[in-house]
Amino acid sequence: MKDFLTRPAWIEIDLDKFENNMKIIKDKVGEKTEIMSVVKSDAYRLGALPLSQVSLNLGINYYAVATLSEALSLRRRFDGVNIFILGYTPRHLYEEAIKNQITLNIYSLADAKVLNDLAEDLKEEAKIHIAFDSGMSRIGFTPCDEAKEEIKEIFKLENINVEGIFSHFAACESDPEFTERQFRIFTSFIDELNNLGCTFKYRHIANSLSVLFHDEYDLDMVRPGIIQFGYTDSDHLPEEFGLEEIISLKAQISSIREVKKGESVGYERFHICEKDTKVVTLPLGYADAFPRILSEKIEVLINGKRCKQIGLICMDQMMVDATGIDCKIGDDVVLIGRQGHEEIKVRDICIHSGDCETSFITHFNRRLPKYYYKNKELVHVSKMD
Repeated sequence: MKDFLTRPAWIEIDLDKFENNMKIIKDKVGEKTEIMSVVKSDAYRLGALPLSQVSLNLGINYYAVATLSEALSLRRRFDGVNIFILGYTPRHLYEEAIKNQITLNIYSLADAKVLNDLAEDLKEEAKIHIAFDSGMSRIGFTPCDEAKEEIKEIFKLENINVEGIFSHFAACESDPEFTERQFRIFTSFIDELNNLGCTFKYRHIANSLSVLFHDEYDLDMVRPGIIQFGYTDSDHLPEEFGLEEIISLKAQISSIREVKKGESVGYERFHICEKDTKVVTLPLGYADAFPRILSEKIEVLINGKRCKQIGLICMDQMMVDATGIDCKIGDDVVLIGRQGHEEIKVRDICIHSGDCETSFITHFNRRLPKYYYKNKELVHVSKMD
């Protein structure tokens, strides 16, 4: 029994693999393009603070989050880095953002004026990136004359530093023609703004898949997200690019029992044993990462052997058919990762859930403690606050 465990179900994160991934991304984009590391949702639930420290050590100095609370968490740890909020920030939070040197995205003149007035009152400068909608239909100025005039007026505001302009690809791998169209709309709009005297230090539209497949779209800055952690959300496997999946998910056996043929396992008697069955219980369930839709569709590794999950997955527990497997209470079971010669990858699970890797890992509950390893040594533990 590992004496450092706060719960017998946990995530292990390999910092060496993460560092490898970041180096690959840096090599791919080259020295002329800056990296904005996307660490929203606590770095996709994998821990923004310890992972950003690794990136910072590699010279990456720009980080993207979704909310002000995420930005402030980073700021408390990293005083000198640039932090950009990709999502919408309501006006009542502007003052806190200005005081903490958080860069906001803006897509209306009215909001920019409010931000400018607050910055003037605080005797500070508010840094922003203009959000532009090139085809995602989500947020941002649309490509029209009114938008150009509003942006021109934003540039005149004395307490606003318009550092950048950004957009987002909608279908980078699946629809290259639409992706090229988005890029053309984005860059054409920027050219028109340049003709009006509006210039930008950073122009960025490239996301993870763009970094992998379309270096022609890199511009001044790229925003890698899921590829940092060794996943692609793509038919292309991460190993094609040298990327390594950085996580393992494990649990310890909490119960072992023999269930007779014809008896049931779990809620709604969902599983009826067709033979005498050795049933192992694991102490994690759909509140941790594994929705009920995965019931009886996934496997786990016990002593290097694949074992089928049986019965409906519970909120905090799941049952597994370990018939013929030598095991005992307290043994480590792998739900994601390698054990012996077998390996279960996130994408193997996503096949059954109909999900993508990004969505799946961001459902990891914070009550799963995270253990960070470097050179195979435990260097950091992150528990639920």
